[in-house]
Amino acid sequence: MDETNQMKVKFNDIFKSINYLNYVEDLFSDYDHFRSKKYSLLSLELLRKRFPASGLWLTHSATGALEMIAKAIKIQEGDEVIMSSFTFVSTANAFVNCGARPVFVDISEEDFNIDIRKIEDKITKNTKAIVVTHYGGHATDLEFLKQLCKKYQLFLIEDAAMAYGNSYQGKQLGSIGDFGVISFDITKQISAVQGGLLICNRPEFQDPLDHIYHIGTNRTQFMQQNKPYYEWVSVGSKYQMNELSAAALYDNLLNEGEILSRRNAISTLYYDGLQSLKEKGINLISEEKLAANIHFFYLLLPTTEERNELIAYLSEKGIEALFHYVPLHNSEMGKTFGTQNLPVTESVSGRLVRLPLHVNLKDETVLEVIKEVNLFGQ
Repeated sequence: MDETNQMKVKFNDIFKSINYLNYVEDLFSDYDHFRSKKYSLLSLELLRKRFPASGLWLTHSATGALEMIAKAIKIQEGDEVIMSSFTFVSTANAFVNCGARPVFVDISEEDFNIDIRKIEDKITKNTKAIVVTHYGGHATDLEFLKQLCKKYQLFLIEDAAMAYGNSYQGKQLGSIGDFGVISFDITKQISAVQGGLLICNRPEFQDPLDHIYHIGTNRTQFMQQNKPYYEWVSVGSKYQMNELSAAALYDNLLNEGEILSRRNAISTLYYDGLQSLKEKGINLISEEKLAANIHFFYLLLPTTEERNELIAYLSEKGIEALFHYVPLHNSEMGKTFGTQNLPVTESVSGRLVRLPLHVNLKDETVLEVIKEVNLFGQ
């Protein structure tokens, strides 16, 4: 590999559609396509095949979807929301924006999801919800969490931002808790370039969420001729996905079989080609998760120093590899909620590195990455 060609192998890339420009041309051919939200409706039609029993709203981001949930369940000053610290900032911000305090729980060494054994000790009279982030698109024991939430009358919210296409006991992630969110960001396996999906599994919240989604109005009921006036009925904001993003999403959804299977094939190629790393004390994603691994492929190095050295070494070879989250509890904002001891979170965040994974990677490129990773430290 030409070492002068920096970042020859990009960490991520978007699915290159041959139809997207046709959809854009179609949109601009008729103003009514924008007004009727043609591609949002077409995308929702496809998404309902995965989530047939849930209420669905296409949003401008998964962040927006989480904010809608916070409003719908009336998060307010003094409430507490339990979550992992090893997650994206949106998981906390959506609730902090409403005055809540995030209560961080350490992650499990097995799957880097919230350690469900440590949650109950964190529940207080102020706890309103548990947010579970499906790290890498893989779930923890959701049945246990459902029973825990039932015991304490808490909401269970699935942050399934990384999990489109993944399931738990035959059910799509996002459709199991009271609410779920999916990200269709440019970094995700199915992309709208920027966008998200809100999933509601509690029918009594569908009207309130719909009002919030439509800037606090009863627009849906008015359009269905169930209300005589189109008026302001609640708090809300403009959370809708724009139609250019919806057109990109529609094309990705039509091709999702190809996209997801190719990403899994690359993950399997990495897994098979990097087995010798275990002799160096470098851990791979577990074989158990491999069959459904479509979001990213990670390695866990013995130390932070070695992790940083590997990233630097691959960068010199023109390969873009990245670490992941800085734990929220260690961030400047996170520290304002108090000092917390989360040893597994801190250890994993300092040692984890993600390898390039996207549909535009050819097998020979993946094999070249594998070769360089195997050569590291020799």
